Amino acid sequence: MNTHTMLLLAGALTFTACGNSNKPGTKDSTTTEATIPALDGYYEANMPAASSPGRLIGLSLRSTNDARMSTDYLNSTPEIIQMGNWSTIDSGKILITLVTVGAGNPAKDTLIFRQDGSSLVYLGDAYGSDGLTLTKKDPPAPAAKELLVWVSSEEECEDGPGFGKVKCYSVQYGDRYVDDPDLWEKLMGEIEGFKFEKGNIYLLKVNRIPHDPPRQDVGAYAYKLVETVKSEKKK
Repeated sequence: MNTHTMLLLAGALTFTACGNSNKPGTKDSTTTEATIPALDGYYEANMPAASSPGRLIGLSLRSTNDARMSTDYLNSTPEIIQMGNWSTIDSGKILITLVTVGAGNPAKDTLIFRQDGSSLVYLGDAYGSDGLTLTKKDPPAPAAKELLVWVSSEEECEDGPGFGKVKCYSVQYGDRYVDDPDLWEKLMGEIEGFKFEKGNIYLLKVNRIPHDPPRQDVGAYAYKLVETVKSEKKK
């Protein structure tokens, strides 16, 4: 083979090698891609406090972009429930907009998080210097909770269209009540084992038991009297 032919052959091999190296989709076999966890799921944080029992915060994000947050102050009062929606915004941040259920206040809370592996880190100062990091977990099973309930009256209330009337009570929660008519709210359904006498205000310890699965015709919970802590005459 003469020198001219050998040079032409070498040039062709070099061109072929360069063309193959620039083909799209060619990867180094040692390269791996990081897997980003899906955002939908249940996240939780337990925030202890020096002067109080602390807070248990649970956040559920659904693939339909619905959001639900519960804040339990662990002090024998019901959880604060907020519902709304979530979306991703610039730089991979998550925007969550929530309204408090049953508060009669349409004001929205807006929270921004960033995803850190299987956790969500709150970007803001609403949770103090310690901040808030919610970790993805399996959602907890419905559980009973003991509440302190002040009862000032008993009556019959409409339980929604088609369900008729049910026994209900005017209540406040916690170890103290405020003598303000606007602060009493309705507890729908009977407190099993409790007998109300008109003219009295009662402080009850009540076991709140979730219906699992929920039953639309009887509300989300059943209530059973644990103890009548005190009763006093209305002022």
